Amino acid sequence: MMKAALALAAILAALVLMVVARTPRNDRNWEPGLARTPVFERLSEDRWRLHDMRAYEFSAGGEAKEAWRDKVIDAKDLEEIWFFVEPFPAFDGAAHTLVSFVFGGDTGETIAISVEARREEGEVYSGVNGLFNKFELIYQWSTEKDVLTRIAVGLDHEIYAYRLKVDLPAARAILGHFIARTNALAEQPRFYNTITSNCTNELVKAVNDALPRTLPWHYSHVLTGHAAERLHALGFLGDENASFETVKAQAAASDAVNAAAGASADGFSGLWREKFTGRNHLAP
Repeated sequence: MMKAALALAAILAALVLMVVARTPRNDRNWEPGLARTPVFERLSEDRWRLHDMRAYEFSAGGEAKEAWRDKVIDAKDLEEIWFFVEPFPAFDGAAHTLVSFVFGGDTGETIAISVEARREEGEVYSGVNGLFNKFELIYQWSTEKDVLTRIAVGLDHEIYAYRLKVDLPAARAILGHFIARTNALAEQPRFYNTITSNCTNELVKAVNDALPRTLPWHYSHVLTGHAAERLHALGFLGDENASFETVKAQAAASDAVNAAAGASADGFSGLWREKFTGRNHLAP
């Protein structure tokens, strides 16, 4: 019994040492789709150039056509923020969440941010490994076509789309803090953590940086499959007088994304929203 306890203690000590000793880096041999570290370059008070925005195109079966772009955005043109949920089939308490920013102006551009575990080439994501500093953290900025077709077309997963109910000054403040956190991560890499630094609570941190105490701690920050329901309860998405089940049903966007998948990256965002809102009286 004593030998077993000592062996267990030694294993735990080795795990703790491994976690403490590992240093986060931005220069590992990354999976190709996670290989570039995005950075925002300030051009003026409100204008930014996003370097190394991913612009992949995905086909059924997950085949990817690699592409990267730079993108200039003007915060004064920001009009909407959208929140997306990709449920995990095996457990309804887990999901991947992400955000996109929709701009007006002359171009109607969109950019999306997905907070992810940055995997080295050949690595496979594991929530358990994500507890032990196995993965670095990346704020992966991309075109909407990239991230939405990867989910709905390449992986054939469900995707739910919700326009967040925030006023424009708040939306612009949130964008500014995402930019600041992206640049900070490029300067000082951090580890992903399944509980403390995951796809949802990193989004929460950026919102609370911009608008303190807007999103108090909630179990949905860890059980990410409940994130949209939590935002609905707080009044940030959908009809407050409707049940969340009704709001979620109206937010199903996979068909619209699939229908728009053949459009160019520049035309995709407008087309999928047109198809989405055309069949959805609760959508904006």
